[in-house]
Amino acid sequence: MKTKKLFALVTLFAVFIFAGCSSLKKAIEPPKVTLETVNIAKLSALSADLEIVLKVANPNNIDFDVKNLKYQLDINSKTITSGTMKDKVVVKKKETTVVTLPIRISYKDIISSALMLLDSQGMPYRVKGSTEIGPFTIPFDDDGTLKSSDL
Repeated sequence: MKTKKLFALVTLFAVFIFAGCSSLKKAIEPPKVTLETVNIAKLSALSADLEIVLKVANPNNIDFDVKNLKYQLDINSKTITSGTMKDKVVVKKKETTVVTLPIRISYKDIISSALMLLDSQGMPYRVKGSTEIGPFTIPFDDDGTLKSSDL
């Protein structure tokens, strides 16, 4: 008899917990992650330091932590680098926060694409990935063309 009551209480408790988590996700809007720009921070003889600048807009009335930001940079349809930013960034409620990913690329990895940079057409790039923000995993995917006039 006691076992049946205990089982019923545990089951009821589990239903309330899962219903609460489901309601929380419905009450919170997912933040929006967009690519702002890709900047060239530094050029050396063998590599270039780039900054991938993302904007994270939080439409909610609570702060969120951005964590485990995974990214991939493709240049001319070839993956040049990928990784995960482990640093936590706080996105305040009803605000947009800039998140900068510093990366280094080797010229040998992009030699054919680098020639396109000198061309008037420029060098096509794509930045994609995802990040964990609160209870959400938010994907982002954006592309553009880096031109020599941008340097």
